[in-house]
Amino acid sequence: MGALVALAVTGVAAAPPAAAKDAACGTATGPFTVRGTQVFDQNGQPFVSYGITVPGLQVENWQQYQALDLAKIAAIAQSWCANTVRLQLNQDDLLGPDGTEFNQDYLNAIKTEVSAAEQDHMVVVLNDNTEFASLVARAVQKGPTAATETFWKDLADVYGHDDQVIFDLFNEPRTYAPGMSQADKWRLWLHGGWYAGVFYPYGMAELAGYVRNTLQVQNLFWIEGPDNSDSFAGMVAQGALLKVSNVVYALHHPAGAHDLSSWYADFGYLPATGVAPVVVGEWTNYEPAPTAKPTPLRTSCWPDAPVTVPAFLQYLTAHGFGLNVYQLEPGYMIRSYADMTIPTAINPATWSCASNAEVQPGQGAGFLVMAFFRQHNALS
Repeated sequence: MGALVALAVTGVAAAPPAAAKDAACGTATGPFTVRGTQVFDQNGQPFVSYGITVPGLQVENWQQYQALDLAKIAAIAQSWCANTVRLQLNQDDLLGPDGTEFNQDYLNAIKTEVSAAEQDHMVVVLNDNTEFASLVARAVQKGPTAATETFWKDLADVYGHDDQVIFDLFNEPRTYAPGMSQADKWRLWLHGGWYAGVFYPYGMAELAGYVRNTLQVQNLFWIEGPDNSDSFAGMVAQGALLKVSNVVYALHHPAGAHDLSSWYADFGYLPATGVAPVVVGEWTNYEPAPTAKPTPLRTSCWPDAPVTVPAFLQYLTAHGFGLNVYQLEPGYMIRSYADMTIPTAINPATWSCASNAEVQPGQGAGFLVMAFFRQHNALS
């Protein structure tokens, strides 16, 4: 997700002391292993991820958000019936814009948030998001770079043997331009290379191969697709499947029309045809101002949400897909930081995706998501 997180919030209660995860909700224990088109946990049971992204560590001024992040992690574990927390990180915060520094304080912050989630018996997804890098670095970090490899080497030293941690290697690779051919789109995503005078030094194949084979970590990988990770259509036809083991392809914001045939074409065909497992790794139907009004609308804003969000959740249910959403911020999944257990709700009478963000706050699918998690991750 490229939207800025909320400005630092005053008056947010500090995270409560770690409490036992709601005993009525499911947990999962790694290591996680891909067999066919499913992921299995330590006990040989299918692992389906139900979770929420926590993005405070992806920004330059990450220190201002850590208390808020910890409050979110506690709420996700204790109120939302989730089994997964996805932490968005930023390689520049750890290594500096040129990839040659090392910030121990930042690594300690990562450790604090991972520890909080694991104490609440959550699976933790670590994601490298370069969209909040410096302006100069952002221009060359649309895909993986040498600094991305260094970033994962440092994290693998800490979490490469942590069975509860999943590596989400690169957020929404942006080696893509409108009008690009399918062949170029998937070639650049897979291996990098030249396009329109720009050189992308690495693709997802090189990054995944380095982390799996050179660093020799066994953690489950989530791998995102091009652009907003909005579609895996054409991936198989272009020969763009990764060759490393234990890979789950992570869709974010479906690109096409919000109907069964489009969802199948974007991601559902991969498990349906025996190719690979898929997770909905980041999703929202709504974006508050100021990011709600770009032209054309981002695929993360659903103008037909009152009808199609329930249909989307039914599609996920019918095919056994999990769901990870973005995020516990007012307007997305919650109405207020004052109580992160009160979800937003879509009001068909007032719904507007790209306007009225100030007048009609809280139009995200939080209420439906919480019900979805409780339907599928409840133990009783």
